[in-house]
Amino acid sequence: DPVEVDPEDMLRFAVERPDHMASYSVSDAVATFYLYTTYVHNFIFSLSTIIPMSSEDVLRKGSGTLCEALLMVEAYKGNIIAPNKQNDAIESFHHGHLLESETYIGGHVECLEAGVFRSDIPSKFTMKPSALQQLIDRIDRDLSFAIEVEHGLQRSDVINYEDIRQNIKEK
Repeated sequence: DPVEVDPEDMLRFAVERPDHMASYSVSDAVATFYLYTTYVHNFIFSLSTIIPMSSEDVLRKGSGTLCEALLMVEAYKGNIIAPNKQNDAIESFHHGHLLESETYIGGHVECLEAGVFRSDIPSKFTMKPSALQQLIDRIDRDLSFAIEVEHGLQRSDVINYEDIRQNIKEK
């Protein structure tokens, strides 16, 4: 028979009756192993026989991926043409600009609030000359990134590169 211990008593028993807690731990491990061998083990290997994946992959994949794999197996057996799985591009762009992420964490929609807010009032700000100089010093790197990564062109393909570069520096 498995040893039972209430969760509220575990800490106290660990200090006062460590032998009892050790037998509880062994009992818990035996019960877990029994449940695994009775239910989980056979199920995993049954899935591995109908889905062309190893048992480790069956355990790691989500239900959607397993379902898709099973559907592909059945489509193959039935000589049914199925489209290839679409793989998204490694990089994503929006209006020619590289996106760092297409999702965001913690976003929510709020209703508009009436009133005057700080962003409605014009405010003065200053630019640090060193920061501007840093941007100017890195202009070739940034333009190369925009041309090659964001637009998929070579820098040599841009015939007016120097004019654009000079125009940006002057601004």
